[in-house]
Amino acid sequence: MDVARIRDQIPGLQHGVYFNTGGFGQPPVSVNRAIAENYQQLLSGSVSTFDWYTEMERAAAEMPARIAGFFGADAGEIALTMSTGEGYGMVLGGLRWQPGDEVVITNEEHPVPLQGAEGLADREGVVIKVVDIDQDTDLFLDRLEQAITPRTRLFCFSHVTTDTGTRLPAREICALAQARGILTLWDGCQAVGQFPVDLHDMGCDFYATNCYKWMLSPMGTGFLFVRKGAQQILKPLRRPHAPDGTARQYETGTPACMLYQGLAASLDFMTGIGGPEAIAAEAGRKAESLRSRFDAIPGVRVTSSRRAETQSGIVAFAIEGMEGNEVSEALRNRWQIAQRATHINKPTGVRISVAFYTSDSELDTLVEAVTTLAGETA
Repeated sequence: MDVARIRDQIPGLQHGVYFNTGGFGQPPVSVNRAIAENYQQLLSGSVSTFDWYTEMERAAAEMPARIAGFFGADAGEIALTMSTGEGYGMVLGGLRWQPGDEVVITNEEHPVPLQGAEGLADREGVVIKVVDIDQDTDLFLDRLEQAITPRTRLFCFSHVTTDTGTRLPAREICALAQARGILTLWDGCQAVGQFPVDLHDMGCDFYATNCYKWMLSPMGTGFLFVRKGAQQILKPLRRPHAPDGTARQYETGTPACMLYQGLAASLDFMTGIGGPEAIAAEAGRKAESLRSRFDAIPGVRVTSSRRAETQSGIVAFAIEGMEGNEVSEALRNRWQIAQRATHINKPTGVRISVAFYTSDSELDTLVEAVTTLAGETA
């Protein structure tokens, strides 16, 4: 992969050192251009408003098939959304609940899906059960199975956790759920764009994500996957249920058509540089190198998984004697390194998002900065 050539196509990488793709991905010029050109047509009056709207509507109608092809699904299983949270709302609000039904989550959920589950408990009397994450997949699966009762209705998990970047054994979890008659809802925002995701192979019922992180698409784009069989039981929030319809019945409003032109461009861009397999290989090599280099710094501890099957491009670390916010602010203010502090579990630290477009010089700057901070606290 020609990283230098790729970086030339991503203007946001010219400012400082960027390690926050897990918060906001840096879109290539082609994505920005696709959005700008469509807006410019409207602003300039070069086409009639009717013709412009018709074209945008047509383009949006093609997006479910584009998304489905990239993620191993059928077009009729994809609804366009603005965010992960919107997709969660469609599912949690569209299922029928009884007081005492159980929803199982992990101890490392992002606040948005966590609040969705908490809201469900508040409205419907659902019981939330928490299973602790572990980088040992067998241990985690054992914990999960022990948490199941006859009232367990839904597993509600992050495919990749937001703070430490732990990759959950999704296929095994979905297989366990299917065997026990439990539905699965996944937050995919730290997974899609990091590595290949095949939703049919995964075996999930629902998969919600935004596309502005590792997918490098505009904020305001996302999708919800609803397995065809699950469409028999999930009710739309604002229209009559059509069990034999498509997942687009779950959309709560008109999609931001112009923004989805940016998503189409990002799919083209990612395919053009080798697709998810090549992207995962490039980022994985760099992330493993960073973990090894952090291991060599006295006072620094990697808090992300050390097992290949549960690793991702997110590398979280802590410096002994410093809170995560302190480390994050120092990296930003002294070295212009964009990243974010971790906060869900202890110890607090810093989350580094290593992407395929991360350069060797960025990794060198980060390691030098962390070495300096660790030395200052020794």
